[in-house]
Amino acid sequence: MHKLFASLLLISLVSPQISAREVDRAEVAEDFARDVPQEQRVFCSDTQIVTLTDGTQRRACMNWRAENKTRLTRIYAALEGPETDSPENLAMARDCFDLAVASQNDPDRITFDQDRFLAGARQQFAQCAAARPFASADQYSLSLYDRGVWLGGS
Repeated sequence: MHKLFASLLLISLVSPQISAREVDRAEVAEDFARDVPQEQRVFCSDTQIVTLTDGTQRRACMNWRAENKTRLTRIYAALEGPETDSPENLAMARDCFDLAVASQNDPDRITFDQDRFLAGARQQFAQCAAARPFASADQYSLSLYDRGVWLGGS
């Protein structure tokens, strides 16, 4: 068992590690999460002790609040690249990414087609990279991911 562990450790130290990092990101769409219901609540945000006419004391709400939260899904385009690259290549990658995202962002769209957006952005990125002295364009990739956030509340 120790030999297996030692050989795996040696392989991991000797083998070049190909790792990527997120180089740039842009929000490309957002929509209400239709499968997540809104959260609503009414609550007392401030109380006070009051003395009634018979002398008893009671805690009473002095400030009622209503809260409504809606789940929103934000879609991001991400550019991933090598852990280390020259500043010139990194600047070209970011410029090509910005052009690729801008080429696919239609302000008049009703629905967002992730496959169509990604295919068009990748094509535009490749064309931009080919038109520049971009030495490591093949080490960069575009992808989409989404994140949910709650809007509203107190």
